[in-house]
Amino acid sequence: MPVVLIVLLFCYQNQEPVTLRFVLLPIENYHWIEVPKVPLPLFLVVLCSIFLGLVVGLLGDVYRQFQLKKTLRQKQRTIERLESEIRSVRGPDLGESAILKEKG
Repeated sequence: MPVVLIVLLFCYQNQEPVTLRFVLLPIENYHWIEVPKVPLPLFLVVLCSIFLGLVVGLLGDVYRQFQLKKTLRQKQRTIERLESEIRSVRGPDLGESAILKEKG
C-alpha cells in the first residue's frame, strides 16, 4: 500500500509535458526513425521506462533459468551414465559400495 501511495504522489507531482526525440543516425536532415512529437506526461515516461526495464530483466532471468535447467539435465544424465558404468565395471558379484547405497 505505501508503494502505491508513493507512485500516485509521484504521478500527481510530475505531470509536466515532455517531448521525446529519437534519431537513429545523428546526421542533419537524415532521420530513419522519428518519434512523433507528441507531448507526454513526465510520470508516464518514467513509469514506462521502469516497466520496460523490469520486462527486459525478467526475460533475461527466464532465459538464464532455462539454461540452468538444461545444464542440470545434462549433468544428471552424465551422472546416471557414469553410475551405470561403475556398476558394469564392478560386476554383479561385488555389489555396490556403502557410499552408493547411501546415495541411492
